[in-house]
Amino acid sequence: MLMNKIKEKFNINEPIFTEEIMNLFPQYSRPYIFRLLNELEKSSELIRYSKGVYFIPKKTFFGLSTITADAVIEKKYLKEYNNIYGIYSGLRLLNLFSVTTQVPNVIEIVTNNETMRCREINLNGRTFVLRKSRFNIDKNNVSAYMVLQLFNDLGTKTKLDDFAQRRLLNFIQERNISQQQLLTLAMKFPAQTMKNLIGSGILNGIA
Repeated sequence: MLMNKIKEKFNINEPIFTEEIMNLFPQYSRPYIFRLLNELEKSSELIRYSKGVYFIPKKTFFGLSTITADAVIEKKYLKEYNNIYGIYSGLRLLNLFSVTTQVPNVIEIVTNNETMRCREINLNGRTFVLRKSRFNIDKNNVSAYMVLQLFNDLGTKTKLDDFAQRRLLNFIQERNISQQQLLTLAMKFPAQTMKNLIGSGILNGIA
């Protein structure tokens, strides 16, 4: 019964958090659910990826499938379906806009689902840095937040070259980000972010 309900709720190879399973069965105690989960693990119907994270495996020619740390992090800290609550920051974000080609060893994330200003976590050998969002990230402001986070992460020395400027401007126009939205939300970032934004001249290319 437990597995049937889990299959109804979750997809194959989708990260499933312990609390999500607990919420499916409010009538059962936590120890009882953990006992059932252990039985499902033994039969390989459910695989434990890491502490507090499970998934329904798919049988392949090479054995049972697995999931990635990126998939777990995405669901927990970035988005699930149309619900968006976080963005990549740091080098990953700079890469997106071609500001740098440096490949980050540590992935940085800004998310609503973090209460600490900055915290480092390790997941199956991967390191992630989590930062609490300056304001609530959602599907209506996520694109503007990405732009402002970019200018925040640039610091005082890095400048956008022509290619990066064009790429950023295309992103702004495709996402219908307005000048007013950027200026309003920039007030919630450090003063250097606003200075970098205005100094880039990017605002001259949008309404």
